[in-house]
Amino acid sequence: MRLFYIKIIFLFAALIIRAQDNLDSLSFLTANYQNHYFSNLFEKQLNTYQLNSALKYSFSDDNFFIGLGENYRSAVIRLGEKTIKDEQYFSMLGEYNFTSELKSGFLLNSSIFSDDRKLAINEASDFNSSFYVKYSPLERLQIIPFAGFSSNTQIGVMDQGVIYGAEAVADHFSYSNLDIFSSFRFQNEDISPRKNSFRVFNLRLSNDIENSLTNNFITNYSERRRDFYFEADSLTNTIFDVNNNIQSRTESSWNVADRLIFFSMESGFSMDIEGSTGFREIDRSTRYIVTRTSGGVVPDTRIEEFRLDLNSSLRYISASFSGILKIGFSEREEKHFAKKIEELNPLIYEQRKETEAAKNNKNTRATISLRSEWNISADEKLSFSIFHRKLVYDTPSEANNDDRDELLSIFRIYYGKKLTRFFDYFATIQGSLNHIVYIFAERSSNNNLRRVIKLSSGGTFNNKFIVTKNSAEVSANYTVYDFEDINPNYKSFSFRQYVLRDSSVFNLYQEKGILFNGYLKLSEQGDFNWNSFSGSPVRYLQEYYAEPRFFAKLSAIRASVGLRFFQLNRYSFTSDNRREKESTYRSIGPVSEFLYDDNSSIIVRIHGWYEFITTETDAKRETANLFLQINWKI
Repeated sequence: MRLFYIKIIFLFAALIIRAQDNLDSLSFLTANYQNHYFSNLFEKQLNTYQLNSALKYSFSDDNFFIGLGENYRSAVIRLGEKTIKDEQYFSMLGEYNFTSELKSGFLLNSSIFSDDRKLAINEASDFNSSFYVKYSPLERLQIIPFAGFSSNTQIGVMDQGVIYGAEAVADHFSYSNLDIFSSFRFQNEDISPRKNSFRVFNLRLSNDIENSLTNNFITNYSERRRDFYFEADSLTNTIFDVNNNIQSRTESSWNVADRLIFFSMESGFSMDIEGSTGFREIDRSTRYIVTRTSGGVVPDTRIEEFRLDLNSSLRYISASFSGILKIGFSEREEKHFAKKIEELNPLIYEQRKETEAAKNNKNTRATISLRSEWNISADEKLSFSIFHRKLVYDTPSEANNDDRDELLSIFRIYYGKKLTRFFDYFATIQGSLNHIVYIFAERSSNNNLRRVIKLSSGGTFNNKFIVTKNSAEVSANYTVYDFEDINPNYKSFSFRQYVLRDSSVFNLYQEKGILFNGYLKLSEQGDFNWNSFSGSPVRYLQEYYAEPRFFAKLSAIRASVGLRFFQLNRYSFTSDNRREKESTYRSIGPVSEFLYDDNSSIIVRIHGWYEFITTETDAKRETANLFLQINWKI
């Protein structure tokens, strides 16, 4: 019974837990800096180097607060020509408390982006500093006006100006059985000749109607405008005397959702019904437009998207059985428009209008799923799940023939049993059926039916000296095209695979021992005929991986050293179905890992291996791979 009550508690906690309040749009909250940590992650694999670094720290006393946040990402790729991409974000917040109702402070934000590839915007930076006043007329209400200076650089052009606006947040007001959360942000950035703006509003109402009935209502609205430079063509440069043109991208959206939750402690049943709708618009406008020729016209466009979602679920949980049934329906419609320019030739506008209209689409999706788990006994468990989805994708334009219907069904059955005190056994069968049908003849050669079946079985043996996990898996994928006789470019095929996996730990003496991880994969792909259930093989792969390591643990330190081996053999087939080896790829070399974890504040992990690579076509190569991670909870 104790397990039953624990499940009930976790279920209802999941049902009534508050959705994460949308505070990402609010900048002047000290709570954004209160999770202290420092992390570094360096990874080198083959010709790619990546570095990620993050810091969050704050200091406060009775009247003063200062917080720092930093995130740096860098990637270097060496493939013939070296490419480097860097991103850096930094923020600092300082605040002084004059009274419990009145506070004041400053905020610095800096972001830098650099990419040495030839992109439209391969370098950009943004710096702004703001002074703000935080006024709390009520205990859970904050109103924050702010103003400051902004400097923004794109493609070598620096623009400077003022930034100003206001924030407000009502943090969980309680009135009777109603809980209210709301946030608002208004911001303008005037860096002439460009202008950026941001508006956002969020509202969440939670009402405990009865002890077993809760209603959540959520709505939000956002609007963001960003102006971007791009290089002006020669005609635009001549007519308007500008080196760079400007495109304004404005994205606005609103969403409304309501969720009704019912649960009964006595019966174990619970149910929730949720409905949501939303609208999104993306508007692109170009500052300088040449209308005398079609070649100089930048196609200004507008996209409208409407979305409707309906979801319902029914849950039951008892001491030995739990299950959930979910039903969902969604509809999404997307419309593309070419914006009319009065000075432009009407024929050119009509052509652009038809081009954009060809992108219009509407999709309808319906889903149903069932998941259940039955505890046959304390040592035996059976679970079953099934999922079915139907997708209808329509394009109203005659120029778009991508209309299609899709059916997807997935099932999974799992059986687990503790056979002895040391050995746990499991067996799983899962499969899927995916049928895609294109409506128009031009695309009907893509119609296909994909059947996948997978069987796996294994177990875990665990005693004082040995922990070993082993599994065997066999899978088959049969993809059949409806009209392969008409179009020889589409051929039905089969893909079969057999996999053996092993992961073992042998404890030898005083937390010293041997680790082993490895697998064997045998794969075959071939042409296939479903009617006769026969085929001819085309490709065969043998894949081997083994990594034995010796490890030792001392207090918070764990270190290991060993050997890493990987080999891939590729085979083709002759006309009489005899296998012939095409190539062999082999990698072998030392591997080591160092881990420091004091279970309180800091984790340091270093994992690396050196590869001696041999193939039949290339000369021997050597490469080093390194993974370095440092996490420090300050």
